[in-house]
Amino acid sequence: MTSTASLWELPDTLLYEITQYCVASTQRASFLCHKIAILCRASRSRILDDSKSAGLWNAVLRGDYGIANGSDNHGTSRRRSCKRLRRNPLDQVQDAHKLMRDNTEIAYYYLWEMSSSNTSSKASKNSLTRANLVRILNTYGPQLMYNKTMSSGGTFLVEVCRCRNAKSAATILQCIQELVERRGALINKATNESSNSTLTPLCVAAVRGMPKVVEYILSKGALRDNPCSGRFRLHTNPKRSIRCNSVTALKFAEAMLQAELEEGAKGTDLRDLKSCIKLLQEK
Repeated sequence: MTSTASLWELPDTLLYEITQYCVASTQRASFLCHKIAILCRASRSRILDDSKSAGLWNAVLRGDYGIANGSDNHGTSRRRSCKRLRRNPLDQVQDAHKLMRDNTEIAYYYLWEMSSSNTSSKASKNSLTRANLVRILNTYGPQLMYNKTMSSGGTFLVEVCRCRNAKSAATILQCIQELVERRGALINKATNESSNSTLTPLCVAAVRGMPKVVEYILSKGALRDNPCSGRFRLHTNPKRSIRCNSVTALKFAEAMLQAELEEGAKGTDLRDLKSCIKLLQEK
């Protein structure tokens, strides 16, 4: 077994590769500084000492933030900058992390605005489409913290799932595929908007009656038993809503089905919701 002392003698590239098994991309800087550096004096020296950690932080800059070695956030060569103004790689990582965090919040805000807009034109630039989503993500990214819970408590995937300003459920599915397959969004990441509002993408898709989306999310490893809490408006009567606390996606969808039936919804209107319930019942 490798001793603690020899661990901190590993090459920078190897130490960086090890972190990839411990934490998600864009979270390595925080992991190294707040979880690893505090372990002992040797780890603190290895992680935070400029003379020992330059290679490691350059690897983080390149791998997590897309910034080439020896460049600041604007791509300016450090060799050309005034010596007094030069920032070491750890400083550059801190700058890059703050910038990415801010850009992530901005991108999420525009996604929220797009999904919440009441525009009547589904072809509008304000409606949710895969092209519009990609435009926002690339404008402020493309490397963003897709698995970070926003300051509002929302997440990218859940916001897409509950969008009411999309042409169809197929459009929502395309946007989810973009986030999961090309942006690395985690399928089980839940919102944390309040103590009684915690929703997963699976729950939102099921309650809203989108079987193709539910099927895809389940195929990507969504956990059926994650407890969810929140409120949803009925499709039959938007003036009425239902609330559930700490229930599975299946129980939430069943509660929605019962509420819709009580409002006089017909069988054909509930076909998609029933399909979602059937998918969640399958083992």
